[in-house]
Parts: sequence; C-alpha cells; structure tokens
Amino acid sequence: MRIVYGVQSTGKGHLSRFLGLKPLFDRDGHELLVIVTGFYDPPDYFYSAVGSSPMVRYRGLSTIEDGEGGVSKRRTLNAFARHLPRLVESMRRAHVQIGKFDPDVIVSDFDPITGSPLVAPGVLKIGIGNQPVLSHPDVERLAGLKMERFNVQLVSALFTSGVDVHLGCHFYPGPRRLPPILRPDLLSVEPTNRGHLVVYHSFRGLLGPVLAYARRHPDREVHVYGYSSRPWGSPSNVRFETDPECFLEDLASCDAYVGTSGFQAISEAFYLGKKLVAQPIEGHYEQKWNAAELELHGMGRWCRGDLEEALDQDFNAALHTELRPWYESGAEQHYRRILRYAAVRRRRAKAASTLDAQAMDSGSEPLA
Repeated sequence: MRIVYGVQSTGKGHLSRFLGLKPLFDRDGHELLVIVTGFYDPPDYFYSAVGSSPMVRYRGLSTIEDGEGGVSKRRTLNAFARHLPRLVESMRRAHVQIGKFDPDVIVSDFDPITGSPLVAPGVLKIGIGNQPVLSHPDVERLAGLKMERFNVQLVSALFTSGVDVHLGCHFYPGPRRLPPILRPDLLSVEPTNRGHLVVYHSFRGLLGPVLAYARRHPDREVHVYGYSSRPWGSPSNVRFETDPECFLEDLASCDAYVGTSGFQAISEAFYLGKKLVAQPIEGHYEQKWNAAELELHGMGRWCRGDLEEALDQDFNAALHTELRPWYESGAEQHYRRILRYAAVRRRRAKAASTLDAQAMDSGSEPLA
C-alpha cells in the first residue's frame, strides 16, 4: 500500500508517534512518503527513523510565547497572518507531490497540510492524535474556559477539516479511545530511579516554580530540556540539556517528570513509572484538560504554583500495572485501524468502478 504520512514538527509528541508506527509500515512492505510541516526542524533521530523513505519538508505555523507561561494570542495571530501565504503555497506544492505519489491513504498527525481539504481531497485521510478525544460529546468540559475551548476547536478545524476518519488516543481508557503510540526505544528501555527531576518545556514563564524548588533542594539534580540557553541566576543543581538524544535516558532514570501537559510526554513518563507533574500552558484548553484528567484518574498532579506540593504524591503502581499492556498495544491498534479503513475505501472504490463499467456497457450514465 502507498501511504502519505503527514506530521507537524511543533513539539516532539507528533514526531514520536511516527517512530512508533514506522516499523509496522516497514514490516509489511508499505511504500511511504513522509511530509513534515513545522517552523522547527525535527531532531536527528526522526530523520534516522524515516530512513530511505522519501521525505518533504514544509515550513508551517508557529506559536509565540507571552513570557508568562502562555501563548501570546496577538503575536501568534500576527505570525499566522505573515506565514499564511507561505502555507497556502506549501499546500499547492504538496497537492501536486501527493498526486504524483498516488497514495491509497493519507495519515495526518495534526498536520495543517495533509489535514487540509484543499490537498488531495479524493484520497482517504485518517487523523491520529489526542484532539478527537477532547471533542467527543461525552467528555466533561472544564468550567469557565469557554473561550479557550473555542480557540482550540478553531485550531483543530484548521488542521483537520479535511480528515475523513479521526482516531483518538489518550493516556487513560474510555469510549472511542485508543492507547498512546509509543516509540520502540521507549518500550525497550529499563526504567531506574536515580532521584533527579526531568523538566521539559520551553515557556520561561513556567520556570519559576522549578527554579524555586531547585534552590530549596540544592542536593537534588534537575535536568531541564527545551531551552537553547541557560537563564541567568539558575541554581547550580539545574542542568539545561540541549541534546535531545539524552532525553530518553534521563526520563527513564528520573524520579519524577515535570512538564507542560502535552499528551505524548505524559504517556511516555507514566509508562516508565514516573511521578507526573503537569504545568499546562496558560490559555491552552487542551493542556489544562489533560492536567485535569491526570488528577481525575490518579496519575499525577496539576502544578498550580508550588512544585513542592505537586511532587508530594505516590505513584499509582496498581494502575500502571493494569494499563501497561494497553499502552504497549497502541501502535499496533492504530496500524490495524488504518489498514481496515483503507481496505473499506478500496472495496467501495472497486464496487463503484464495477457499477460504472456496467452502466457504460448498458449505455447508461456512469455513477457520479
């Protein structure tokens, strides 16, 4: 089967899911065209996973932080207006490129190009990610955040309005929820506990509680990812790591994970048996909903200012034992759903072609 896989490079979670699915595509001999959209280049390990499959890189949209732990709506909107002409041109080029590849199916992981109705509209598009779970009608909504929820729905519509089938994954089982897609190297690592904290985010406004905790605990190492330079005045026990290749080893050997409430990072840390502390991005409804879900299911804590208090928790070992096999099946479950929907589309196309041929033979008009 010929598959176009579209993924955005903003945040590492989308890229990590590709790492989980790629070995399955290779195992069964599918031909792949990878489209990566995003303002930032993927890390080297992503290119290694792509291997010999053709890959096309497009610049996408970016979010601008407000310096206080949130997204600046005004600056992000201005950046969107500046980059929109380039995105439209990227869609035109991608439409031509996908047409030449002639895929059976397009898999889109919250990618604005492959998820657009303007790009390859005649090809079956299957969306994967956490967003479909968030929009399910049975999901309880957070009170007082109506405008934030509207904003995330607007962005989701922009990125997925051309998707035919949505596969929603989540870190806790529920109706119409698939397990997370975990990368093979994460599944094979042996977790330990060396006592340090791992922090992963790039919003400087969220660093305050982390640095305050580090100053109160000078003997505890804190390893921070997501920053290109060391902020002035950071305690000596805080290490700002810029090599993404070190992240998995650090995560597997830490005592607790602290980060924004991105779905993929939460799933990976919980699978490795780590205490979880979420620092949701201000103004980001999905992140706040994920943090609330963590607390609801006894999987972690929402840090509302005091990291010391949020870290005062016991890891839910019983729940971890229960969910671990479910997590390990995530990639295979998604892969089987993709094949199933693609097979249904092929059967329908073949049936329509047969009916058209019969209509032509009988002198009738072919089916539209």
